[in-house]
Amino acid sequence: MATADDVLRVAGSHVGYVEGPRDNETVFGARTGYNFQPWCGSFVDTVLQDVGMIVTARGGPNAEPSSVYTPNGAAAYRRLGRWVDRNGPAQPGDIVYFDWQGGTGSGGVDHVGIVTGVRRDGQVETIEGNTSMTNQSNGGMVMRRVRPRSVIAGFGRPAYTNTPSQPPLPPMDPDEVKAFRKYVAAVLGRDVAALPDLRQGQRGGNVQTLQKALNLAAGRSLALDGDFGPATAAAVKDVQRIFGLGVDGVVGPRTRSAILTALKKIEVSG
Repeated sequence: MATADDVLRVAGSHVGYVEGPRDNETVFGARTGYNFQPWCGSFVDTVLQDVGMIVTARGGPNAEPSSVYTPNGAAAYRRLGRWVDRNGPAQPGDIVYFDWQGGTGSGGVDHVGIVTGVRRDGQVETIEGNTSMTNQSNGGMVMRRVRPRSVIAGFGRPAYTNTPSQPPLPPMDPDEVKAFRKYVAAVLGRDVAALPDLRQGQRGGNVQTLQKALNLAAGRSLALDGDFGPATAAAVKDVQRIFGLGVDGVVGPRTRSAILTALKKIEVSG
């Protein structure tokens, strides 16, 4: 069996991961068989599996409940007697279930993450998949968040052991991650090549494609909101500086070419 520390180590290794190139396309969804669907639960399931824990639909004495469908995951922890109420003593490694409407029942749960700590004021520190600063539960990234108790329905407590697993297990096959990065870079390259000129103030799918490309090619963590705002403009200007281009924040032919060059490097080398 694994410890909470094992889970936090593996979850933390994924912070900064960005979905793509298509909506809800992730290595986590591919692992659970639910690719192209909201993937906060697939992220949690994958982390538990990568530390050697068994995950099944209903859970049991030797298995954790799947959180792919978040209401079922919460209900299963209640049924197993391993549920902690919203204002109860949460601890690192707990599975935290959210209800943005403020409910505490299982039926209203619509997001899930992993507790990393609890602050003195009671707020809960987490690592979550499929979140962002602008979209709480379908934001496309793995991030560290801080959540008030008012949006937490409760916590599931996995059956951890007190002895750390040895040797430490890798969070995911590095070759699998590398291959996925190459694939994403190739697909994004085709999409970026077809982009029109873009500039600050524009919105829509073309801007979201640009944001995905900048996140991968320039190591940014832009919200995938399709809004060409100041953060996206700043990322474009950084690319322009690196490639010795005119720094105007406008994505024209030369800037597109620079982004494509960065994506091609990833496609070739991972």
